[in-house]
Amino acid sequence: MLKQKMISRSVMGLCAGGMLFPFCAGAQYSPGIKLNGLTISPYVNLDWSLDDNILYSHRKVSDNIWRVNPGVDVKYTGNEWGVAGNLWYAHSWYAQHDVKDIDRWGERLSFYRQSEKGIKIVLGQGYTESDQNDSLLLTDGDGVWRSRRQLDANAVLTYAPSDRMEASIIAMFSDMWYDNAPDKYQSLYGWSTWSLGAEVAHKLTAKTMFMLSGSYQEYYTGENLFGKNFKDNNLPYSNTSHGYTLMGGLRSLLTERIRYRASVGASLYDYGGNTSVAPSYLLDATWVISDKLAATVAGAGYFQPSERSYYQQKTIYTISAGMTYQPVKKMSLTLDGVYRGEDNQTVDGYSRYGGRDYQRDQYTGRFRVSYRLQRYVSVYGAAEYTYQEANYSGNRKDDWDRFRLTAGLSLRY
Repeated sequence: MLKQKMISRSVMGLCAGGMLFPFCAGAQYSPGIKLNGLTISPYVNLDWSLDDNILYSHRKVSDNIWRVNPGVDVKYTGNEWGVAGNLWYAHSWYAQHDVKDIDRWGERLSFYRQSEKGIKIVLGQGYTESDQNDSLLLTDGDGVWRSRRQLDANAVLTYAPSDRMEASIIAMFSDMWYDNAPDKYQSLYGWSTWSLGAEVAHKLTAKTMFMLSGSYQEYYTGENLFGKNFKDNNLPYSNTSHGYTLMGGLRSLLTERIRYRASVGASLYDYGGNTSVAPSYLLDATWVISDKLAATVAGAGYFQPSERSYYQQKTIYTISAGMTYQPVKKMSLTLDGVYRGEDNQTVDGYSRYGGRDYQRDQYTGRFRVSYRLQRYVSVYGAAEYTYQEANYSGNRKDDWDRFRLTAGLSLRY
């Protein structure tokens, strides 16, 4: 039960961060400090939230949460190259359940270079760390959340030999680590993955290209860069799994206001000696309807290991859609919805660590408004509602809903 809520919390973290629109009030209004191609933009967000379900459970517990979030954005543009970075910190205070107070920090860095010969390189890297001492031994603790670290890196090399052909090599790495202590927490399993793939694109029309892509992935459960997460060498299966993905699709710049990229195909996942095949897709589309209104759709379908138990695999499907409206220059309104589905399966019914098959569906709706009071100061408010349906083997359910209301102040130079 506690580990199941842990994964729900991870899903909600993704939703809160915004799959479609960056919820950083005021970012579009302040130019920052400019020095010969370098732009530095420091900021701080201060907000209050009322959350009616801080445990993500049918047993609702509410609390008021205060948060401070300073950070800085940096960007430099050179001749045919550029670099951008972000460094941030956040601390949240819970008014009644202070055991859930959270410290978080992270950074992200990206680099690109392109040449007249049709070669382009894009590199990206990000790191986040969260610390919350939500132990079972503490008053009001439920053992659901604990320290974790996540590292991501990617590289893309693209070559266009002509105006009709384009080829890319894509490499990615990700590592997730959880702080585990059997006397304090329910166990979770960190994992790392790397992948290598290629994509070939051919121009069909002046504005449309056909894409064919394939990739190979390896996953390691229980041992990674940051330490071991309950690796057990006596288990009957290896902690390494493999994946293969093949997709085809279209990408287009229909007009200056409409862009899309859509691919569909299949993924094969080999985990614990079992092989599964499932549909795979990627979708990213933007439509600037007018100078005041824009719409976005995004989605993905993929496999990954389970964080809750060895010898489990998850098939994940997501889709999100939203709109941003700017009725006046100083005001921005955003409305979006997110769906995430998970199908978790044990390998050969193996559940030595309490694993079980389950299906989970989460639906989230969000509304946000921001208003610029003056050049460097904005205020914002948001409302978010989530509903989950989950069915586990053994006829057990884990259904709940959650509402969160937020109001805040953003200062950005």
